[in-house]
Amino acid sequence: MTRPDDANQTNPNADSLDSGDDGTRPVVELSGAEALQRIKEGKPVSNVRIVGLTFRSEFTGEIKMENVTLVRPRFTQATFLGPVGFLRCSLIRPTIGNGTVFKRGLNLRGSTVRHGTFRNVTCCDSLRCDNVRFAGQLRVEKCRFEGTVRFWDARFEGWAEFLACEFATHADFRNFHAEEGLAFSKCRFAGDMLFRGSTVSKKLDFGDSRFEGLVDLSKAKLHDFVYLERIEQGDEQQFAFANAVADRILVRPEQLEGRIRSENEKNHAAAMQEFGLLKRNFETLNRYEDDDWAFYRFKVNQRRSRPVSLLRPLRPLMRLADWVFLDLGCGYGTNPFRAVRSALVMIFLFALIYMAGIQRFVGESPLLAEQPVSLANRALFAVMTSISVFTAGFTGEHLNSAEGWLLFPLGVEALLGTLLWGLFIVAFSRKVIR
Repeated sequence: MTRPDDANQTNPNADSLDSGDDGTRPVVELSGAEALQRIKEGKPVSNVRIVGLTFRSEFTGEIKMENVTLVRPRFTQATFLGPVGFLRCSLIRPTIGNGTVFKRGLNLRGSTVRHGTFRNVTCCDSLRCDNVRFAGQLRVEKCRFEGTVRFWDARFEGWAEFLACEFATHADFRNFHAEEGLAFSKCRFAGDMLFRGSTVSKKLDFGDSRFEGLVDLSKAKLHDFVYLERIEQGDEQQFAFANAVADRILVRPEQLEGRIRSENEKNHAAAMQEFGLLKRNFETLNRYEDDDWAFYRFKVNQRRSRPVSLLRPLRPLMRLADWVFLDLGCGYGTNPFRAVRSALVMIFLFALIYMAGIQRFVGESPLLAEQPVSLANRALFAVMTSISVFTAGFTGEHLNSAEGWLLFPLGVEALLGTLLWGLFIVAFSRKVIR
């Protein structure tokens, strides 16, 4: 008994015998010459099957086909001055290229394209691929799309590649499904690139393409690696990752700095969630320095997202303390050297105070004996006192060696020193443990 697979392998015309997706396509045959005659007469073509149709030269009128099966159609140096539509059609191994131009756009809505090849095609108006099923590999090479490109609810059942293509305006890939992978190489996107709500089962590779507008991956389900490290970025290029399901996005912090759209629009609550996603992403990839960067941006946007209300007068003070102690103090636990810098600044500032009130110290011997009130004496004594108070905190004896108003800055420095030591230990431990 012959298996179905063996039967297909022994039949060299298996593609040409494919009558459609579900067996409901019509079996009425129409030759390529007859189909071209109908098209030139301006008549619609529907409910037929055409083998070997070739479009060549110039077509002035509208071309509309519905429920048509085209086996190995070819578009060679053809120019279509009117709109072209293949609605709910099946295109089996189409080859569209060699300088073909669609002046008023190409509409493939609801069609099935099997093993399609688009090469050196110019689409001067929109390309509509809504609800199109791409069976087998799709290859789009050296094409220019001057109007909107729309792949809403399209399904890619094989690998899809876009090579050296130019998108002059928005490229709308929202809500599409790729059962394999999707790759862009040397492409240029002058407008927004929208992947919102789309699903990619394998890799999504943007290669060395250039983006001038928004790359929107919001709500996208990306189950494998996403390659963004080699892309070129225009001055206005931005990213959106809101509610995406992704944990293997290969991108560098310097590519993201100042380019998260929600943060630029002051929507800090949304930006906080996006940086949280990036933090988990970097943690999954064991890129802990990048993880620290994303966590820091998460905390900054979390602080800025808290509303200020007259009904809660303490909230501005809490935000100020958050900024001074946690942000400037230690970078929210991500930067121990920021704590060291803050400590040096505090020691210097309190040393100036101690220089001004050096007479308030009781029973202290000057460090330089000959000129106890000289500038060198005052500066050295103040610095050493400030370092001692900052490091010893309330365990030192300096609170018992001063009087009057000087007790207040001594107590404040002791408190700040204790807090900053704690922040430094937390930040340093976080770095070392990982």
